Amino acid sequence: MDSIVTLDVSDLEPPQPMHKICQTLTTLQPGQLLHVEHRRKPVPLFAILAQQQFDYRHSEVSTGKHYIWIWRQGDKSAYDSLMRNFDETDWT
Repeated sequence: MDSIVTLDVSDLEPPQPMHKICQTLTTLQPGQLLHVEHRRKPVPLFAILAQQQFDYRHSEVSTGKHYIWIWRQGDKSAYDSLMRNFDETDWT
C-alpha cells in the first residue's frame, strides 16, 4: 500500500473535482495521505473535511496550481509522511 495517494483534478469542471476528492477519501486507509492537485483553492471542501474529521494543508504553488494534502485526524503515520515528503513553508 502506498502511503501517498495522488489525485489530479485540475482538468475537471465543477463539481467533478469535489466529487472525485470525496470519493477518494472514502477509500483512504489508515496511514495514507491524499495529495490533490487542483487549479483553484477549493474553499468549500475545507469545511467538509473538518466535518468528516480530516485534516489538511493547502499550498498555492503558482497561479492556477494548488496542492492540498489530506489525512484522517489523529493519523500520526499519515502526518509523518506529509512531513517527510513535502515542504511546510508553503502551506496556508
